[in-house]
Amino acid sequence: MRKPLFAVIIILNLFLFTTINRVGAAENQETDRKVILISFDGMKNDYTKKYVKENKLPHIKQLLDNGVSAKKPSTITPSLTAPSHAAIATGAAPNQTGIVSNHWHEPNKTLGNDDSGFQEEIQVPPLWVEARKQGKTTATIAFPGANPKDGKQGDYSIYFEKTWSPSNLESLTFTKAAEWVHPPKSFTPLQEAELTIKIENERDQLIHILAIDSTDDQQPNYDTFILSQDKKIDPNDSIVKGKQWGSLSLQINDRQKAGFWFKMKADNQDHTLPISLYRTEVTSSLISGPEGFADEIQEEFGFYPAQDDGTALKKGWITRKEYEEISTRFVMWVTKVALYIKQKYNPDLLMFYTPQIDHEQHKYLLIDPRQPGYSPEKSKQYMSYIEWSYRLADKVVGETLKSLNDNDYLFVVSDHGMEPAHSTLSPNKVLKDAGLLTIDQKNKINFTESKAYAIPSGSAAHVYINLQNREKDGIVPIEEYESVRSQIIQAFKEVEIKYKKGEVIQYDMKAIMSAIKTDNFSFNKVQEHVKDFWKHLFKQKIHPYEKVMKNTNTNKTLLDHQNSGDVVLIGAPGYVMGSCFVKNVSPPIELGTHGGDADRNMLRPVFMAIGTDFYKGKQINSMSNLDIAPTIYDLLELNVPSFVEGKKIKGIYKDKNGYKPSQ
Repeated sequence: MRKPLFAVIIILNLFLFTTINRVGAAENQETDRKVILISFDGMKNDYTKKYVKENKLPHIKQLLDNGVSAKKPSTITPSLTAPSHAAIATGAAPNQTGIVSNHWHEPNKTLGNDDSGFQEEIQVPPLWVEARKQGKTTATIAFPGANPKDGKQGDYSIYFEKTWSPSNLESLTFTKAAEWVHPPKSFTPLQEAELTIKIENERDQLIHILAIDSTDDQQPNYDTFILSQDKKIDPNDSIVKGKQWGSLSLQINDRQKAGFWFKMKADNQDHTLPISLYRTEVTSSLISGPEGFADEIQEEFGFYPAQDDGTALKKGWITRKEYEEISTRFVMWVTKVALYIKQKYNPDLLMFYTPQIDHEQHKYLLIDPRQPGYSPEKSKQYMSYIEWSYRLADKVVGETLKSLNDNDYLFVVSDHGMEPAHSTLSPNKVLKDAGLLTIDQKNKINFTESKAYAIPSGSAAHVYINLQNREKDGIVPIEEYESVRSQIIQAFKEVEIKYKKGEVIQYDMKAIMSAIKTDNFSFNKVQEHVKDFWKHLFKQKIHPYEKVMKNTNTNKTLLDHQNSGDVVLIGAPGYVMGSCFVKNVSPPIELGTHGGDADRNMLRPVFMAIGTDFYKGKQINSMSNLDIAPTIYDLLELNVPSFVEGKKIKGIYKDKNGYKPSQ
């Protein structure tokens, strides 16, 4: 009897052990999900679809074919980078995050002060902080709002610190080299030059440059250069040959490392001296993590590189190709660092960000015949630059897809889209004309005598009343507050832009013909321009301030926050806000703009996601950027904070053969 009994016991134990292991594995599978979120600043929903249809974004197409996406995703109003990213990160609107614009004025300061939405702390805990509090490991790289200077962010955080010195094209004067330690062989006498880089609020950096002729061709041919801070050739120096890029790390002070990338620029074709040197900005990062993490990142990947250099491109210091190389270097630096952290430290939540699409569209979104300098040929050229930025984003998606494990969930999102700008509005000119803003003898704003002042950002602006006991040196008594605010609102509602007879219709006709002739004919776009034509046929006045709003609880996106203006302005399509107070309307300060009403089609962001428990190739109709955070909370099985306004995205989860989403 004993042998059969032992056999039964062994079988039962094996069964129970197997069952317990299966249950445990299932539980671990449910709690072991990892989320990666990439935000591509300014990625337009319509352009992404267009490029995918044209087979220009193979990795994003792969993501769409194997995951879920939204047909009409929406962002918040104002559709600006800092507020929209705060909404993505928290699930809360600006009235709770305090990030009401890219730039705003805080109370108790001089009226003209300007605070940056990229440097101020989000006033409710973002995903990476809240998830960490609930026991998850989190990481952020270059993500707006995740600035370690504001305190502990993720377990691993990397953020831009500052620009220590602007980029420059340096003229070099070479003389016979002396006192170099262990210099390499040169077939023409060694030459040297010095370069001094002025560093903001720190000691200047002296760079020695050694020119070497490495070619035994009986001709002066200085083709190799060494940059050193001490004339002692060692691994800390930078050696470049020909037209290669080089980089040099700098020790700014006792704690801060920074650096720049550079390229030698020959003034002639035969490699004889003199020569000049282009260098990027001197940049650095804030790195937060466990002991040794900052040194590890800097040793593995080098210093935080410059994002781009539009100034150098405009001045002719660099070519378009070199400009793209600078931008690509930054984007891929962020991507490689993020995926390195993913592989080595396995965070539950990883969020990173790249800005190149936004930058290109601000400069090159030339698609409206009303825009100065528009021509079909120039538009096509500029669109090729924008297409390049989307292709770079596709490369990032491809690298990330390759890194995914079975339990990984990838979200690809953007903060807003982009519209073409044909005109700049000047809200401070409106305030000046209404007698609310005063100009001094130097043609500067006199803030101590002005009753109101506007801070523009994109297609939005906040107007602040210089209220006593709220603003430093405030002059408007509290009993006059509503009267002044009504005066402001009325002044902006009365602004009309009058066009010469037929001028608007001519613009509309050009737009219709351009839309018909384009290589990517869109019936919907033609239809929009035809509607504008009929609308303008009998109306020659435009109200450029589409929304003039009080900061009250009737407006959910700007609800009663101290950072928000007393009056908030949203521009009509085609208008960007500027700081000028000479003209009401002037040429656009940028070709692409955002910040307007989030319901406008061109301002729609993107939403794409892939993961085991998501449908494959499914497109839902709509969702909001406010819904991203609660969806991630759900995936990571975390408690959703009470301040979250968004809802878990519906229609993206499978509800059979595995994970069933919580109700």
